[in-house]
Amino acid sequence: MKSIKLLMIFSSLAFFLSCSDFLDRDPKGVMTETNYYLTPDAGFKAVTKCYQTLNDFYGYEAPRLELGNISTDDSEKGGSDAGDRPFVADLSFGRPLASNSSLANYWTTLYAGIGNCNAALENISTQQIIDASGYEVTENEKSRYIAETRCLRAFFYFELVKIFGGVPIVDRTLTVNDGKNLVRATEKEVFEYIKKELNEVADEPNLPSKASLAAKEIGRITKEIVWSLQARIYLYFAKDDNALFAEARDAAKKVIDGNACSLAPNFQSLFLKDNYKLSESIFPNIRGDVPGENIYGSFVPIYTSPRGPSGAWGFDQPTQNLVDEFEDGDPRLLYTIIEPGDKFPKVSGEEVLDFSSYPGTGYHSRKSYLIAERRGPGWGDDAWSFHIIRYADVLLMYAEALIQSGGSKAEAANCINQVRTRANNSRFGDAEAISRVTIVPNIPLKMVSASEDLLAAVQHERRVELAMEFNRLYDLKRWNSYIETMNAYSSFPYANGRGAAFKKGINELFPIPQVEIDRTQGAIKQNPGYN
Repeated sequence: MKSIKLLMIFSSLAFFLSCSDFLDRDPKGVMTETNYYLTPDAGFKAVTKCYQTLNDFYGYEAPRLELGNISTDDSEKGGSDAGDRPFVADLSFGRPLASNSSLANYWTTLYAGIGNCNAALENISTQQIIDASGYEVTENEKSRYIAETRCLRAFFYFELVKIFGGVPIVDRTLTVNDGKNLVRATEKEVFEYIKKELNEVADEPNLPSKASLAAKEIGRITKEIVWSLQARIYLYFAKDDNALFAEARDAAKKVIDGNACSLAPNFQSLFLKDNYKLSESIFPNIRGDVPGENIYGSFVPIYTSPRGPSGAWGFDQPTQNLVDEFEDGDPRLLYTIIEPGDKFPKVSGEEVLDFSSYPGTGYHSRKSYLIAERRGPGWGDDAWSFHIIRYADVLLMYAEALIQSGGSKAEAANCINQVRTRANNSRFGDAEAISRVTIVPNIPLKMVSASEDLLAAVQHERRVELAMEFNRLYDLKRWNSYIETMNAYSSFPYANGRGAAFKKGINELFPIPQVEIDRTQGAIKQNPGYN
């Protein structure tokens, strides 16, 4: 018996030794970063990875709307009840914690995007890369890759600085030790970095105009995107330096003079299928063409559409305050909000909206509501593309910059009136609805005259034209009226006190995620009022 046991032991040992010899073999090849960039289309794939930052729902799409809409007087949290994503309500009540999930996700995702940009730039600029057909990518094409990647990186930094103020500037791939030594740049230093990046990108001759962009390349960075971002960024930082209004004016004028963009004839078309193909779309975030394909889709429609019959989640509900901003006869109201009793088609029958099963403002966003045939599988992953910047925005930025830089009031009024005229010409009714509760009276919007308060006119126009498009926080902050607006909003009965706790010197910025402070052992400092 003992000899049998010994034989079994030796047999097992021999088996494991032979397995070890079998598994312990030298690899036939190793994929290094250098080798990767020699694979077909690696350079283009690296650039595409940078764009994909915009497709992250919990890291980019949700925080963008929660901050841009819900933290303002334009919309409220919604959801099933007060306990549904309460940290989002904290943003809107002026009491966000340094542990806030939306803020942490936003920071992490945008810095991940910056890291992808850094990696792409370091390799595309120094390595030989080949295209999908196996041919070497030309220097001109490499220059285009570099320009669009630098533009995206600058955009990600702008998204961060709007929310957190000064942030660490990371323009190369970091080591583990580097990450422990990060410190915040000042807000001005971040602006100077963004400005330099975009100025150099704008001068890149290999960056195409929207006018020459191939249809299959729509969504990639163009000259018009760079100029529009410059205008937006100069306007934002003009709150601290009035000289930047002139630079914003000149940047926006380049878009206008380029004649590659124009207003879409019908306002609602901006939010229907294939909207990114319109002449008005400047910087689209394209999210899938075919709802049945479970790829590249957006979760914003299911996040923001009504609960109940439509089966969505019910967040981001427009406020009565926003609805009241629309003038009598403004058809854009119909294309901005939906309400109980609105009827839309289903594959069979109709979908009657009913908000009675959960608390809310009584409204949801029409701009992100999809009829049944446009929804992805089981909702989610929807073919819903969004305009990060569109031409109406540029016209209004140009008008504002003209006013603030002492330019022609008549020209500023003309830009505002172009947007209002398009609204007047959009009285076709809801193209997708069976019936709508809201009836917009046929009262034409009056044109603005040069003798009026044009700054007030452009501020009103931005709110109603761009409502529920995540621009409200950006506007209120750069107008230095965020705290005052939220304090005033709290006095309305429907606000339930929301906005009363906002304080000057604190709520202009949001807290740096505590986890990021801890990672740097306190080298990154917290914003005032959040310690």
